Amino acid sequence: MKQIGLVRHHRVTEGYPTKGWISAADIEAWIERYDVSTIDVQPVELGNIDWTLCYASSMPRAVQTAKSVYSEDIIVTDLLREVPFPTIRSRIRLPFLAWALIGRLVAPFSKRIQAEIKDANQRITVLLNQLTFEQGEHDRVLLVGHGGMMILMRTALKKRGYVGPRFGHPRNGMLYLFEKREVRS
Repeated sequence: MKQIGLVRHHRVTEGYPTKGWISAADIEAWIERYDVSTIDVQPVELGNIDWTLCYASSMPRAVQTAKSVYSEDIIVTDLLREVPFPTIRSRIRLPFLAWALIGRLVAPFSKRIQAEIKDANQRITVLLNQLTFEQGEHDRVLLVGHGGMMILMRTALKKRGYVGPRFGHPRNGMLYLFEKREVRS
């Protein structure tokens, strides 16, 4: 496998909560709506590469995105599912951005969130090992998933010798190309 393309799903039509102060329960309800929301399909520039295989997260927004960019059979897998948004048990009400910030701040200290990240990294390892063993004619693989998983995937690919772009917050519907150079004797 020489090229791996990472694509974050298209933008979800369920926008972020913008109505003033919301509770933790409101955040959980929003996450449920976000997970089943439709997407805003836009053209995706895939770099004029003839992708030989496409994997997509089993979440509907990723499957819909994969179908919009890849015309062959798509392998749908739970291995690319998103790391869940951290939930916080509280009765206080805060603006959405404050909840998002709190979620980021508590993540390093939450055993549950750290376990989710560990699980996600293990799923990435399983997928990359599968791709290595199934290499054959599939040396240009497209992976359609989610922002958090893409950040973890980037780290895993770098450790395996792939070269690709840096990103902090992957954009929806954009190709991030990673290449592994062949070592010549």
